[in-house]
Amino acid sequence: MNKNYTLKNWMADTAGVSVTAQGIGIHAELYGRDSNGILLYDKEGSEPVRIDFTEEMKLGNIYRGLLSGFSPQEYTYLFHEDGKPVIDRYAKCLTGHRLFGKEHAEAGKRDELKACVFVEDQFDWQNDKKPDTAYEDSIYYGMHVRGFTKDASSRIKEAGTFAGIQKKIPYLKKLGVTGVVLQPVYEFEECMKNPESRIVSEVSVKYAEDSAVRINYWGYLPGYYMAPKNAYSAGEDAVTELKTLVRQLHKNDLEIILQFYFEPSMTAFRIRDILLYWAKNYHIDGFELLGVSLPLKEIALEPGLSDVKLWGEWFPCEEIAKAKEAGRVILTSAGADQSYRHGKTYSVEKRVLTNIGREYQNTVRQFLKGDGGQLAAFLKCQRNNPAQCGQLNFLATYNGFRLADVVSFDRKHNEKNGEDNRDGEDVNYSWNCGVEGETKKKSILALRQRLMRNALTMLFTAQGTPFLFMGDEWGKSSGGNNNPYCQDNELTWQKWNLKKTEKELLAFTQELIALRKAHGIMHQKEALTLMDHLSCGCPDLSYHGEDAWRINMDYPTRHIGVMLCGKYCVKNGREEDCLYVAYNMHWEPHSFALPKPFKDRRWRLLLDTAREQETASAALGEKNEDACVTLPERSVRIYISEEIKETSKRNNSKRE
Repeated sequence: MNKNYTLKNWMADTAGVSVTAQGIGIHAELYGRDSNGILLYDKEGSEPVRIDFTEEMKLGNIYRGLLSGFSPQEYTYLFHEDGKPVIDRYAKCLTGHRLFGKEHAEAGKRDELKACVFVEDQFDWQNDKKPDTAYEDSIYYGMHVRGFTKDASSRIKEAGTFAGIQKKIPYLKKLGVTGVVLQPVYEFEECMKNPESRIVSEVSVKYAEDSAVRINYWGYLPGYYMAPKNAYSAGEDAVTELKTLVRQLHKNDLEIILQFYFEPSMTAFRIRDILLYWAKNYHIDGFELLGVSLPLKEIALEPGLSDVKLWGEWFPCEEIAKAKEAGRVILTSAGADQSYRHGKTYSVEKRVLTNIGREYQNTVRQFLKGDGGQLAAFLKCQRNNPAQCGQLNFLATYNGFRLADVVSFDRKHNEKNGEDNRDGEDVNYSWNCGVEGETKKKSILALRQRLMRNALTMLFTAQGTPFLFMGDEWGKSSGGNNNPYCQDNELTWQKWNLKKTEKELLAFTQELIALRKAHGIMHQKEALTLMDHLSCGCPDLSYHGEDAWRINMDYPTRHIGVMLCGKYCVKNGREEDCLYVAYNMHWEPHSFALPKPFKDRRWRLLLDTAREQETASAALGEKNEDACVTLPERSVRIYISEEIKETSKRNNSKRE
């Protein structure tokens, strides 16, 4: 190595190591008692050059300096604490750990993390632009990077990688989603018992001596939060491959949301550093924050994240709004303080926060299987659309039963996890339709298909933001395993060679997404009020039963009609059509009275989950009188009030 390197005190504010025009900026958190510094390696296995930090570079346990005099492309590095090599907590890229799961375990020390890489931010983003899709217009698709394309049926050379996802962008576009949500992509040790170990000699686990080592396929573990996972990269450069994926997603108007798991010990300051790095250097659109007792309020108040979507279990939106308002202060010419006010000095901010609780999932599941007393809760969930934050709605996700298992199993079957079926949630609000698990009985299979169509229709007719987890669009089953965190196999991988019924459900999902996109009244920016605030003779949202405008909310009631008035959604100067959605989750047929449509309009059937053909088109009469329809048991229909054509009007006039 060139011995002419220089190290001087420097006020580096960016956590970790950064390549700058002046040299290598260092902002290191180290805890050696006698000495702390950096080790430079010109090749693997070589003796490093040790450079100690001076006392003037120290601020508490933070050391800040500027290192120059060598080419960062030719070296890797580690820090040292009292001479012991340690990995940089804020490493932007690491060498090693190219294999995943069992292969990684079998390789042992040959595939351990070895050193940190100096990362230069020279990626060509090609004028990349974030889609910035509003929550009311968004539809998200969750996936595991490896599991999405790892199955051989994907027929992708780069299976299980960032490049593999890029190859499947046409599938995402055809499905109709507007963004993807990736389970953790940062570098984590899926086979380690102690993933926080930083001493290099402790990073490798003696797999042959420890048969209890388990694979954490999901990756909800602490890790090196700023480094992309090498095992998810088809090539040698995970940084460039992930950035290329982000760029291609954005070119196709698809957002990317990253999941991060943080332990309670993580401070708001450190979490903000991590999120700001990914938002700036990877152009990430948003983050889903997972963990217990996270400082969500403090994270949401970070100015640098004001235009980045943040998802959490629950954000104290009112407190956050008040804190932001209190911070917006300007000085008048007299030097006095003047606070901004909504609608005057500044405009209302767009929604970037989103709550991701399970209330929607659990409520819909109970209503779907016909539990009594769920109607009011179901309607509340369907119209829930908070003003200050988004509301993410999902039927199933990585944790818990898949959608297909919700209608196929009464209880969890996690035996394959090796924990005597003790892991996973015991309450899943599911129903097996009469047979636990697999069956060849056609009537039960048909009922399960109908229930899945019902559930998907509920999801895409709700006002909140829909979320699908990979495979639920065509009915993937995990065999009743509601906690497949350790299953790196076909149980969790996406399948691409679909059966006839799976293709039909996929087509149904695509049609539902297209229907939602075509009708803005189904996904309004503001909450519906159930009031006629336009004085047009009809509220924006109304409920109906066997008689129009009259409902029965008693405990045994399991059916309801919902009308969305198109006059409350104007696009390109044109009012939308009204939609009427009839839900019947009872095991018996029920009649519904559709309200009288506006002048020169009639109701037409758009969708019927009870039909073998997923779509149907039938006029209910050409006169403007109320229409009464009967829904079969456990089914949903959607009607649209379309304009009567001139020919039909003349025929009506002659008959009258």
